[in-house]
Amino acid sequence: MGRIVTFVLGLGVVLAGVWYVMYRPAKTDPQAAAARRLENVHKAADRLEKDLNTKADDIFNKAE
Repeated sequence: MGRIVTFVLGLGVVLAGVWYVMYRPAKTDPQAAAARRLENVHKAADRLEKDLNTKADDIFNKAE
């Protein structure tokens, strides 16, 4: 009888552990994922801004 009770309690502990691992709430910041996706956009915008500033400087220097 004791072995059965021990088996059932052990199985319950194992199942509770599995349930916790599968259904625990994620502790990630949802805004961080959006920021990572927009990182390439920010880099592209910076690159375009530098290119446009360089071209504007070239045009200004040619006018002088």
